[in-house]
Amino acid sequence: PGPTKRKDPDDKIPPHPHTAPPHPTMSSAPPSYTLHVPPGNFRAFKILIAAEYCGVDIVATTAAAFDPDAVKSLSPSGRAPALSCPDGTVLFDSGSIAKFVGKIRCDAGLMGRSLGESATVDAWVDFVANELEVPCSVLVYPVIGSAPFHKAAHEAATEDLKSALKVLDE
Repeated sequence: PGPTKRKDPDDKIPPHPHTAPPHPTMSSAPPSYTLHVPPGNFRAFKILIAAEYCGVDIVATTAAAFDPDAVKSLSPSGRAPALSCPDGTVLFDSGSIAKFVGKIRCDAGLMGRSLGESATVDAWVDFVANELEVPCSVLVYPVIGSAPFHKAAHEAATEDLKSALKVLDE
């Protein structure tokens, strides 16, 4: 079944300038986007999942092709992920990139079908970034050797994560 039509045209979100033809009957090849990210970077997953849901072609760099110096020159933060768009635009921040990808194909409905739904999606994406990713990073980074272990930070992150997960359970 296709997307439901809204009766109120003022409630629709305007199409994004990069909007591709509706999937799966694309009349021409969609533009390709390049995601500059090291393999296994958890921040890339939300981008790649959004791309899969929306039928957007994103090519992630391979381990051999990933160039941290290139990312430093592409992203104002100097960190991956960064997304190179067909028109030359470069985006950074995983949440912003994921939202952008979700808006490429408005007909997929991933970013909501109204301004209210879109704001709700934004709120949950921000919740995940601030309430889940931050404490998870504090817990995981010492395990994978990206940061030193600090007992107080570990305990605080554990409590923060429990609180965030409680919100999701309710």
